[in-house]
Amino acid sequence: MKRYLDFLYSFVVIVLVLSGLGGISFNLFRDDGLIETLFGNIWEIHIQYPLIAIPVTIGAVILGAMWRDNRIARGQRSNLPTYVLYMLMAAGAYYLYQYFTYGTL
Repeated sequence: MKRYLDFLYSFVVIVLVLSGLGGISFNLFRDDGLIETLFGNIWEIHIQYPLIAIPVTIGAVILGAMWRDNRIARGQRSNLPTYVLYMLMAAGAYYLYQYFTYGTL
């Protein structure tokens, strides 16, 4: 019986994570979605203020890489992957609710 409950639990987790990824992807990549809006605004800033925006973008990428390398070098373990999994499951539950209640995402 425990084996069946473990299988059911794993199946529910996979369904929630996949529906969360699908819903987030749908909302990010649709027309007038977050990606189009964000990159449209970034592109607009680069065109309007290239002398400021380009060095700031390069600096942000370099600082992000340095921060990541520093955390890897110290060997710090993080609970972030667990929290990301829980957030994906919550998003999946939300998108499944939206889909079955309203028929759309």
